[in-house]
Amino acid sequence: MSTRLPAVRKQHWWESIRGRLALGSVLVSLLATALLAFTVLFVVSYYYGQDQRDRLQTSSISLAQRIGGGTFVPTNLYNASIRTLGNIATGRGVIASSDFVALVYNRKPALVYPYSISNLNANPRASRVSAFILHIADPTANNRDTAKVAAAIYKGLNGNTETDQIGVTGPGSVGRPFVVQPIRLRGASDGEVVGVLLLIPRTAAENTTPDFILTVQQVILFLSIGVAAVAALAAMLFARTITRPLSSLTTTARVLAKGDYSARVNTKAKGELGELAHTFNDMASQLEQDVNELHQQEIWRRELLMNITHDLASPLTAIAGLGESLIDGVNQSREDYEATGRIIARETMRLHRLVKDLHMMAKVEARAVEPQRQPVRLAVLVDEVLAVLIPEFERANVEPRNQIPYNLPVLQADSDMLSRVFSNLCSNAIRHTPSGGSVTLEAIAHPGWLQVFVTDTGEGIPPDALTRVFDRFYRADSARRSSTGGSGLGLAIVQAIIEGHGGKIWAENTPTGGARFVFTLPL
Repeated sequence: MSTRLPAVRKQHWWESIRGRLALGSVLVSLLATALLAFTVLFVVSYYYGQDQRDRLQTSSISLAQRIGGGTFVPTNLYNASIRTLGNIATGRGVIASSDFVALVYNRKPALVYPYSISNLNANPRASRVSAFILHIADPTANNRDTAKVAAAIYKGLNGNTETDQIGVTGPGSVGRPFVVQPIRLRGASDGEVVGVLLLIPRTAAENTTPDFILTVQQVILFLSIGVAAVAALAAMLFARTITRPLSSLTTTARVLAKGDYSARVNTKAKGELGELAHTFNDMASQLEQDVNELHQQEIWRRELLMNITHDLASPLTAIAGLGESLIDGVNQSREDYEATGRIIARETMRLHRLVKDLHMMAKVEARAVEPQRQPVRLAVLVDEVLAVLIPEFERANVEPRNQIPYNLPVLQADSDMLSRVFSNLCSNAIRHTPSGGSVTLEAIAHPGWLQVFVTDTGEGIPPDALTRVFDRFYRADSARRSSTGGSGLGLAIVQAIIEGHGGKIWAENTPTGGARFVFTLPL
């Protein structure tokens, strides 16, 4: 009977392992690339700005010394005219440069160079003129930058060299550094401060970020997109190596759930997934074996019910019929009464054996077979069992032979259970031994254990039945003949008793064609 499985909700692509790995790889690659890009831009911007500051400071020192050491520089630049400083700048080429914007202030401070900027205002102030120059140097400069430069100029007049930067700064842009260098009389390091020099790099008004950094930004942007695409593709290909075995496992599991226990996972995956597939196949094989065994057990149980019904019905029918004949007075002579009584007694014993087998089998299935151990001498026990079975041996014309030595070591075992073992084995041998045959019982002592043999001269056991004769409800003779009948529980009970004593039992055929049951018992 197959079980209907619930419908499986259709998964979105991002809910699958492949989609999750792809998304996760893309996010990780983007994050890693962005972090790398930020680090690269920061390092490039930092060292680019540092290089500009170093170059600017070196140039400012040299330029300030050349201006302060000029022949036309008056002792005090406080009242120096624009034309005087212009003669210094243009006559000697001191300030002319294509790399920097230079401004010279006297001690007022008033801008005294260059001319064009100085003439913009009749009363120029450092802050206003500086704001105009800063806007030319860097269009991103603001009032805060103007105040920063003005403060640096006043500190320079006090003899301090000031270095800072203006404009927007960050990983994607570089601020414009500037330096304020004091101008000392005659260029001496300890000379009087007669003015200050403001130096700032030149730049185009429309661009405050170097082309190199812009190029790096673009390269990193395209590189990030490429890395994300490659990571997504690699993740999907890698996820396929995981999802394909898992998909095969899922498909096989659903086939198993529908009742087809022969399904197996076919995958060449290695590592943990290969081990999982191998373990799954082992589980499926064990499940198939257990299910087949359950089916076989069910068949055997049905056969048992039919066999027990037959075995119960036959003696009960005979007993009921003979009882009615006694009541009706059909039997007239004493011999008739005795024959009827013997048949009733035989059928009653047959019913008794059936009930005992069923009771013992129930105890075996409930694992309630627990030996009550006591000293047992095996040869004496076998003599007692054979004495009880003498009528059966005589009816079958089979000779019992007890060849177990009397001097064997004494066993610690349950005598009643061992009697049941020998009784069942001998009864089984009688049923399968033709008239004139024999049943021989032997035993050999080994260090710590005994080996017992029960051999008959019958037709033997079919080879395909040797491993199944101890199965519950199994009968090698499928035909239900009264001469070889039985419930199919006798040998299963024998096996349970022997294993309960810590021994083992197996069946084999003798070279002459008879059957032999061999079991061991620990001393």
